[in-house]
Amino acid sequence: MTCESAAQLRKTGKINVEDSNLQKIGATHFKSGVTDEHFQVAKTALLETIKETVPEIWSSAMENAWGEAYDKLVGAIKCEKKPSSDTN
Repeated sequence: MTCESAAQLRKTGKINVEDSNLQKIGATHFKSGVTDEHFQVAKTALLETIKETVPEIWSSAMENAWGEAYDKLVGAIKCEKKPSSDTN
């Protein structure tokens, strides 16, 4: 999903994820007790994995693009990361 988000961000300057998918992902993260620290660890792991996989093309611009895509996706997930009783 992050890869798809990065491609959308590059092409259109924004990310569109179906609301139903975000609700499912957000609810799952809430039920699992995912915190901001968990998202940061996952971001670091993602960026390091990409860097190790394609070191010959890795650049600060690439790191920034992937980081921005990840942050926007996480932001959207966090908006949905709430118990269903909070929707009143």
